[in-house]
Amino acid sequence: MSSVTTRQDEIQKLLRRNGTVHIHDLAALFHASLDTIRRDLRQMEEDGYLRRIHGGAVLPNKASDTYVERAQELQPERAMIAQKTARDLIPDDGVLFFDSGTTVCEVARHLKPSFRGTIITVNPMVAAELADHPNANVIMLGGTLRKTEMAVCGPTTIDEIRKYNADLALLGTCALHPEAGLSTSSTEERASKAAMIAQSAEVIAVTTADKLETSLPYRVCDIDAISHLVTGRKLSSGYLANYSRRGINIVQA
Repeated sequence: MSSVTTRQDEIQKLLRRNGTVHIHDLAALFHASLDTIRRDLRQMEEDGYLRRIHGGAVLPNKASDTYVERAQELQPERAMIAQKTARDLIPDDGVLFFDSGTTVCEVARHLKPSFRGTIITVNPMVAAELADHPNANVIMLGGTLRKTEMAVCGPTTIDEIRKYNADLALLGTCALHPEAGLSTSSTEERASKAAMIAQSAEVIAVTTADKLETSLPYRVCDIDAISHLVTGRKLSSGYLANYSRRGINIVQA
């Protein structure tokens, strides 16, 4: 039998490593009842260590101060999302917008050598990542650099986005909710994302599990504007049904 403190410490370690925990897995791991695990998760949520979801829990959606810090968080989950997206959803040609965000940058890192299209990006880290790609054409948009997000924004950026008709927009996700849609914490980022969506035939949102079922002050679009949602593995079908019922293709890495 494990003590409450030991169990909860281990749950925190699992969350930091995987980003998600599920009550049945935890019950089996600790040889505890489901009710015991639910009590642990409820107490840990009250203490601010996690956020409960259907069948388990995720890390609370707390943005780190810097891009570098965010890039180090949930690395295994983000790498799996990026690999799945680059392999299965990014075509070998065409014109694509790449948004801001650490997971979007991770997709650029895993872009197949066979890709011969054009990447238009607000994210200088994406442009740097693709500098050595053998075939990708890269267009770095202009604008004012938001250093915490490592993305350009503002009127210049919006004007440049509107010059292109893209086949696909790959969006980073700050918050995604089936009722509230895609939202973000700044008006500048909202405007850039909305412009890319308006100029694209399809939209892919990539997100770690902690961003789901959350909302922020500035609404970007309704949920049905998103064609595909790529997220980490081991989220229950019941939890993701809120999104799939609205016509989004759910892809689990």
